[in-house]
Amino acid sequence: MDELRRILAEVAVGKAVDLGGGVFKKRLQKNAYRSIIVAKSADYWVLEFLFAKNDADAITPAALDGFRTLASAYANLKPSQLAQLLANGEWEEILHDANP
Repeated sequence: MDELRRILAEVAVGKAVDLGGGVFKKRLQKNAYRSIIVAKSADYWVLEFLFAKNDADAITPAALDGFRTLASAYANLKPSQLAQLLANGEWEEILHDANP
């Protein structure tokens, strides 16, 4: 969890590649892995996808479109829906404030 907190804290201060539409790519573990983070809300970021660089150097245009669609959908979540995702265990909160 500490590694995930560090990653999201870095993304929050601009240390990630902005792919547009609320989608960001963050390199991990000395560039061996990539994570896709989607964020459209001012209130939260979602770590959506993690992959090894040797498995896929880049995401496909179709996958990027899908991540942008997710970012848009996440932006429209009501607080009650977000609370339900957390309560059901579908989402897990890993960083509540800007301090890792």
